[in-house]
Amino acid sequence: MIARAGRRRDPLMGGAPPAYRRTKSVPGPAPAATLPATRLPVATLSPEVEQEVRALLAAGRKIQAIKLARDATHLGLKETKDLVEAMERRAL
Repeated sequence: MIARAGRRRDPLMGGAPPAYRRTKSVPGPAPAATLPATRLPVATLSPEVEQEVRALLAAGRKIQAIKLARDATHLGLKETKDLVEAMERRAL
């Protein structure tokens, strides 16, 4: 019993833990929380598309503005939404 007391047991299998399991933490990449929270996507709209997006926002057609900007920038939905909302905030 004394020799077995130092060994940890795997709670699911009832045996000793596998040999490849790490016992010490290894430093990984920096957490995402260190990035600025107000970071905007690095995408620019052509002046024509930007004018159309602003016109759609002024008309209260935000979803159509996001669709148009997404087609022009090829960004993801969230990134495009953030871009259009930033344009909307700057217009106010």
